Amino acid sequence: MKYDPNNELTEEQLNKLGEDDFDAFLDYLDQKAEHLKQFTKPLGEYHTKRYAAVSAAHQGKQLTDKEFQSAKKIGKEGDMINQQRIIDKMEEKDMKEPDKHVKNIKTHRSQWFD
Repeated sequence: MKYDPNNELTEEQLNKLGEDDFDAFLDYLDQKAEHLKQFTKPLGEYHTKRYAAVSAAHQGKQLTDKEFQSAKKIGKEGDMINQQRIIDKMEEKDMKEPDKHVKNIKTHRSQWFD
């Protein structure tokens, strides 16, 4: 069964697929996750550490230094990915041409006081 974002399976159809062919059910979920992954943004360091702390508190335990350092490392990787996305977007845009939506570009000081 192939995942179609325009025609998703209903809850009943998913339950039936899971009962009939569990491997096909898992394959369908993997395809859906792969499709949804393109709309996500990796968490940064601040949010990753915060999520780890809240998750540990919710489970009723203390966040260890090892877990904290692991969350910090994952967050730094997410920050680097986000920075690279910004750099790529800036390089796509040609910065030499002025923005097409700007009607008047005033370059001389006397033009500001019309």
